[in-house]
Amino acid sequence: MKNYLRFPLLLALLLAGSAAIQAQTYPVKPVHVIIPGAAGAPPDVMARAMAPMLQQAMGQPFVVENRVGANGILGMEAFSRSSPDGYTLMVANGAPVTLNQFFYNKLPYDSRELAPIINIGVIAAAIAAHASVPANGFRELIDLARQKPDTIIWANWGSGSFPDLYRAWAQNTYNVVFRDVPYKTPDQAMNALVAGEVNVLLNTPGLFAPHVRAGKLKALATIGPRRSVHLPDTPSFGELGIDLDFRGWVGAFGPPGTPADIVQKMNAEMGKLVRDPAFVAKFLTPASVEAVGGTPEEFAAFLKKDRETAARLTKLANVKPQ
Repeated sequence: MKNYLRFPLLLALLLAGSAAIQAQTYPVKPVHVIIPGAAGAPPDVMARAMAPMLQQAMGQPFVVENRVGANGILGMEAFSRSSPDGYTLMVANGAPVTLNQFFYNKLPYDSRELAPIINIGVIAAAIAAHASVPANGFRELIDLARQKPDTIIWANWGSGSFPDLYRAWAQNTYNVVFRDVPYKTPDQAMNALVAGEVNVLLNTPGLFAPHVRAGKLKALATIGPRRSVHLPDTPSFGELGIDLDFRGWVGAFGPPGTPADIVQKMNAEMGKLVRDPAFVAKFLTPASVEAVGGTPEEFAAFLKKDRETAARLTKLANVKPQ
């Protein structure tokens, strides 16, 4: 009887040893990195910057592939159904991972099942006003909106976009009313702000900074606990005593079921780049991305909080899923 009991135990040991060897030798062939979005967006920029450095460190090509369409749904679906062997990874932002579940009644993927690898960084955000607006800070903007309800025009690029969510939050938190004006694209909303067609917009500090220096815009506040390197004279929400920090981000994932050893190995290699000041200065800072890094477990906790905040803000903005 004892001999029979040895075989299952021996098999389990052999399988565990095989998995350990696989993780040690991984990768042994090219790794494909899916971007569920367009070229030039932060996830695409980050992935293409990392790819040659990961190839140098790990000895295999990292091939970046854009899967564009349906607000990231096409890329997310293809990725979530790929083999969890570490040879298909994804670099994505928060829209298809966190926000899509509040925009659509049915999705062909469940982002909660993905294997978080690393939070590459959060996308910096700031609130700016046209130079003609008689407010020099966020608190003054709220006071102005209280004095002149439904006259301060807060632009966005659609229901559920970050500017729209922050407008809804500001109205609910401070009991004021802004006039909501949607545009089709972020570029159109930004151009409208610079031209003075609208009064307020939330966007990245890197885009605001040249216009602030030129005197066309006023930066009122940056989102999060710290000031932006692009707008060093602008106070942060943290300094103003505001604890809301809901921003875009860029992170790497494995498909559902990706082995923990492979996740840890990719986390270690990507983490080296995220902690490299030269890499951050060359690729992250110009894209208004603030490096985060950390463990897969920390990224998973971040994602949980991100979803909870998104649920609250989309409810305030009365976002209706399609």
